[in-house]
Amino acid sequence: MGCFSPRLMGFSRATRDELARIIPERRCCRLAELAGLAYVDGNITPEGYDVVVGQAAAARTVYLLFKELYQPYMEIKVRHRARFNKHNLYMIRIPHQPQLETICNSLKGVQRRYVLGRWGRACCRRAFLRGVYLGRGSLTNPRKTYHLEIVFDSFQQAAVVQSCIETFSLNPGVVQRKNHVTLYLKDGSQISQFLNLLGGHTALLRLESVRVVKGMRNQVNRLVNCETANMDKTLEAALRQVENIRLIQEQVGLESLSLDLQEVATLRLEHPYASLRELGQALDPPLSKSGVNHRFRKLEGIAEELRDGGAKPSSDSTG
Repeated sequence: MGCFSPRLMGFSRATRDELARIIPERRCCRLAELAGLAYVDGNITPEGYDVVVGQAAAARTVYLLFKELYQPYMEIKVRHRARFNKHNLYMIRIPHQPQLETICNSLKGVQRRYVLGRWGRACCRRAFLRGVYLGRGSLTNPRKTYHLEIVFDSFQQAAVVQSCIETFSLNPGVVQRKNHVTLYLKDGSQISQFLNLLGGHTALLRLESVRVVKGMRNQVNRLVNCETANMDKTLEAALRQVENIRLIQEQVGLESLSLDLQEVATLRLEHPYASLRELGQALDPPLSKSGVNHRFRKLEGIAEELRDGGAKPSSDSTG
């Protein structure tokens, strides 16, 4: 089976297909992964033991793991779902046979240990979670949003898997949705960690690539927004300074000002959109940004006096 192409399939399906190609080396890990799949999709029936999954990749994994572990006789059936649903259901059945009881007891033994919180080896826990994800997991394209979820039939199932995931320092949420329960991760870094522990390294690289691009885009947007906000403040201040100077010019004339204030007022009228630093460099001798701002504060004080009383400002204000 060749490497998947992201252009030919969705992100979630590509991730599932990658995980389905992983066959653990240890027998205990193979059993744990099969137990994870059976935990969410397995059921004892009058005909035998059935595992019913909604994805071909998951069905292949179930078949291969049963074959590797027990070599049982198996029946495989494909059922079409409702009329408007294009997906199929795949049923792998272990009919009644001498080793059926051994198979059921082995799977139940692993599941019972996890229900009791007896987690054992990390490699087996990872395999168990991979099986659970193959059966019921999905992943939204990270270009849209960060969202990984696993759907369960009950809170009890979800709670066991949630506790297992938490042993890896991850913090999934659980929510009731209509007739099922959903366990989810919405943080990009936590989803990356989860894919890594499942063994989905190609999916992890694709996710991290999207996260880097998003992070760069967000950083650029923040810088642009910050620069825009600074420009807005600069323009507002410049317009206020021009307004103050126009008022002084109309009511008492710029010649009433001291030479240093006349100089900066004339420059501002000539360059209404220049920054304080640019105005300071244009003065002779050049003046610092804070020095220019100090002169504009004096001009603002004179303008406020004129607005309040309408009288000519005192000589102290113009000096």
